Amino acid sequence: MTAAASDAGFVAKTLALGRKDLQIEARARDTLPPMLAFAFSVTLLLAFTLPDAEPQPPNVLAGFFWITVLFAGLIGFARTFEVERQDGALDALLLTPIDRSAIFLAKAAANLLYIALVQVLLLPAFTILFSLRIGPGLAALLLVITLVDVGFVAVGTLFASLAAETRSRELMLPILAFPALVPPFIAGVELMSNLITGASFGELTNAGWFVILVVYDIVFVVVGALAFEFAVE
Repeated sequence: MTAAASDAGFVAKTLALGRKDLQIEARARDTLPPMLAFAFSVTLLLAFTLPDAEPQPPNVLAGFFWITVLFAGLIGFARTFEVERQDGALDALLLTPIDRSAIFLAKAAANLLYIALVQVLLLPAFTILFSLRIGPGLAALLLVITLVDVGFVAVGTLFASLAAETRSRELMLPILAFPALVPPFIAGVELMSNLITGASFGELTNAGWFVILVVYDIVFVVVGALAFEFAVE
């Protein structure tokens, strides 16, 4: 088998696994609706709690946004292996001739889609309720959100595999993941607050937090794909 054929088979298997997870979610609706309900509940609570007399500091608004995304994402990640956990399906999946990294990438891609769908609805809600003015910085903001999301789902999916077989997996996942998630979310808050105050795209890419975010994504995507085999064992 040539390297090209092997790579094509790997991609096909990864896409098939990801499609399977999305089809299950489309039928059961066990992951995305709770994430959306939590995100909008927190957003509305914050909007009606904060005073309207003066605009909120940009770092506070950015912090609210990313904290909401963090906890909504953890709700979804806790169910990453729920289907496979039932009736020993995870053991059966691990016995199939599929590279473990393909399983990791498929799960991470599905989680990334769920997070993106939450943010597609959450960002306009924040813009309206908190009077955010991003303007020309929208493209840069979307880049920052994408970079934070990639690192988030890489770490979340890896630790979800560790917590899947524990009795208190909903509790264990945040305990395991929080320390590793500090850098990307601090970077997200700092970069988003800079964009709210009018920073340009060039200023964003030259910022130290942007470099940290890019390096973090590369490291944890690679580490997650390599360590997943040992995590599920």
